[in-house]
Amino acid sequence: MKPEAVSLPLLRALHERVFSVPRVRAAIDAVFAELAAELRSTRESPHATAVIPIDLFTGGLRPELARKVRLCRAFLLRRGARMAAPEVHRNSVQRLASYRGGGWIHQTMASGWVARELRSPDPRDPVAEPIDRSWDIVPAGVWHFPKAGADEDWATVTFHSASEEEIVDELWETE
Repeated sequence: MKPEAVSLPLLRALHERVFSVPRVRAAIDAVFAELAAELRSTRESPHATAVIPIDLFTGGLRPELARKVRLCRAFLLRRGARMAAPEVHRNSVQRLASYRGGGWIHQTMASGWVARELRSPDPRDPVAEPIDRSWDIVPAGVWHFPKAGADEDWATVTFHSASEEEIVDELWETE
């Protein structure tokens, strides 16, 4: 879902931390280097994921914004691949930033599956592009899956409103 005006203060603050704070970028880059090595070592999974300490991002936020994000995950999806099965976070809003590469977030809506393209900002000037080109919001209880573009693996940073201990993740069961 394209970010609405009410979401922009939080997204702008997170965007600044993710893309413009050197120590945060270094930590994110280190996690993605580990995830890339994990993907190189196996062919079974189209993706790899890891938790990034949330205090890297919330330490500089106003308290009313920091309370809205309690978990951060890095997600690396192979180029041209899609997540093996759609997922839902029953009790968590997911705010997703395209960190490197690009792709599409598919979500269920009343009319069926809807896809929205996301692109990572230019690393030389990450604040130049509008936030809605690189961020997406998946409401709690909405089925969704990512599909990476064909050019490179897609690295995303996701922020959840539920903590690691509380989040309820489910995968679409197929027969």
